[in-house]
Amino acid sequence: MTLPERNFAYRSGWRTKALAQVALSLGVAACAPSAKSPWSGFESASPAEHAGVRTLNADYARTRSRVLVREIDRPTRAALDYAVYHQNFMNADPPPEDEQPVSGSADTSNPFGGLVERASLTADVERTGLAKGERLAPLAFAPLAEFLAAKKVEGAEAWQELGAKVRDESFGLPKRPGLATQTISELYLHSSPGAAAADVIVKIEFAPWFHGLGALSDQDGDGYPEVYGRVKPGVLGKVALEFVEREYAGRELSAAEVKGWANELASYWYPSYNTDLVPPDAVFPSASTEPAVVAELRGRSFASPTVVMRGKPQGEPTYNVLLVKGAAGAAAASVSGGTGGIALQATKPTPNTKPLVQAIDAELAANGGSWEKWVKSVAPAQELMRKRAKAGPKEIKATAGAHGFLFFKKSLEYASAGDFEKQRPGKNPLPVIVEFKKALEARGVDFLFVPVPTKEELFPDELDPSLKPFAGKIIQPYSRKFSLSLAAAGVETVDLLTPFLKARAAGDQPEPLYQKQDTHWTHRGLALAAQILAERVRRYPWFAELSRHAERFSTKQAAFTRFGDLHSRLPDAEKPKYQPESLLAQQVLRKDGKAYDDDPDSPIVVLGDSYTGVYQLTDAEHAGVSAHLAKGVSYPVDLVMSYGGGPNVRNKLLSRGAADLNHKKLVIWLMTARDLYDYWEDWEPLVTK
Repeated sequence: MTLPERNFAYRSGWRTKALAQVALSLGVAACAPSAKSPWSGFESASPAEHAGVRTLNADYARTRSRVLVREIDRPTRAALDYAVYHQNFMNADPPPEDEQPVSGSADTSNPFGGLVERASLTADVERTGLAKGERLAPLAFAPLAEFLAAKKVEGAEAWQELGAKVRDESFGLPKRPGLATQTISELYLHSSPGAAAADVIVKIEFAPWFHGLGALSDQDGDGYPEVYGRVKPGVLGKVALEFVEREYAGRELSAAEVKGWANELASYWYPSYNTDLVPPDAVFPSASTEPAVVAELRGRSFASPTVVMRGKPQGEPTYNVLLVKGAAGAAAASVSGGTGGIALQATKPTPNTKPLVQAIDAELAANGGSWEKWVKSVAPAQELMRKRAKAGPKEIKATAGAHGFLFFKKSLEYASAGDFEKQRPGKNPLPVIVEFKKALEARGVDFLFVPVPTKEELFPDELDPSLKPFAGKIIQPYSRKFSLSLAAAGVETVDLLTPFLKARAAGDQPEPLYQKQDTHWTHRGLALAAQILAERVRRYPWFAELSRHAERFSTKQAAFTRFGDLHSRLPDAEKPKYQPESLLAQQVLRKDGKAYDDDPDSPIVVLGDSYTGVYQLTDAEHAGVSAHLAKGVSYPVDLVMSYGGGPNVRNKLLSRGAADLNHKKLVIWLMTARDLYDYWEDWEPLVTK
């Protein structure tokens, strides 16, 4: 069972137990925990509150809901993070699949490595010393710690260590690898007279299924017991605390920054929750919202949503909806306008499959003349990848390589998989891609399919030094067989694998083709892909007419730092070994100096997954593959993307309707190659409108 499946099983199967615990915690019995509990209970129930963030769907319950709607007064980074992390049903770790009874006595003599003062621990927020105003300004701990590290704020490593110490605490009981029984959910800043810096009070939440400390109290009544404690003075430095108050909690974000934050969140959560951003309609829920979600809201609707993020763990839709007050919220929800488009003469599609067919035929001949012999020649590499993909708990999605490289286990499964076309109907991508090509061809629209190589295919020796003999070789022959099958059906595939392998072999370069801590490419990788695509686009018969409307673009270098999407998928003990990666981007500018934005009216569509979103909608922004393709063809392009939804993003384009598609000349479908094998859901049939 996958993590998303287990999350839903947890919220469904554990609902009765969780609600019973909530009832207990709000009753008199909860005020006097059992003898085993190390901390005193609370005097009265106290639901969690935030002065500037409100939950609007009144029936929301952390243990059973699938939609969360919140309103934000001021769009600070602190308020936005709190709105999506506080008591969110999405980020609940499920119980272990083979749950075992607790054995042994808990040791609470020196909890959390001494970083949280033992004498200060209490289950009653009233006993923390926090003033009412301070209690109404909680900060979500996990995104704050990541933010400080990514910004390389002095002392940020101490926040990471604090979080790790709390998560790693076992109280002397048997510990399950990759599974935390408690975590810091929030923190509060407390001012003390004469103190050089604010005190930090943390809220530590325990999983409902953890009983190693007895019947812990749940004062806020959300189904997750909690305890409050004071962080040892001096652990969190003054510089970081001042940055938190000034930048994180004090500065309001612009509309563009709110959009960027939402895109980063959707991308960051995707590997666990299959999240994607939905263009907001005037009202949520909209006509396309699933009936089960509408029913849960019991007739409530919410006007002018700023962010609508949809998750789909194993077929069950979930929503996080944010309404940000003020001009920044309204502007963030708006969609950038297009140019109005240009009308090009109708042409007949002209796929060119011959060059790639000839190249793959030559590769096959050089590797034994049969797929079986080719696969056998790379069997040692594939076998090692299969072992690494299966190693450790299922919850751990990343594995460490050499020289700071991290790898995604799902990509390892792809690189060592069998024939993609032998997957069951619904998982086999071939008929779906061919169907889409035919639908476009019927409207006179050209089509390019562009599978993006995985990092594992390019850097096998960084996964394990023993794989150095396989560096530069094609270690997944069935990817080439799949391209031949597409060609036989008239689908033109753009080969990125061969030029990427050549680029990797070119020797020392300023940066690798892929980010070390992330599944995605760097500027170097995306710029090479854009160059290859631009060369192909310029050869279409209709391009001469388009070039008469050419625009000139320039670039500007931008630097940023970030933890990659694989860092958080490591075991907790491994995370402190890595620091945020420093990266460079080349932002694309128009002739007036303004940042490039994709144009929904363009005749060229880039249809894709998160590989089209990185650098373009997150981090540096305006520097992604679509921006550099636009520069290469001297004309803006239309970007339609879905985080992790490469196989089914085509329905986002088709949902615009036939009138929109009739103005297109080319659709470039760019997606990670790993989703060609065992995609997390079925490849959906085409939706026409």
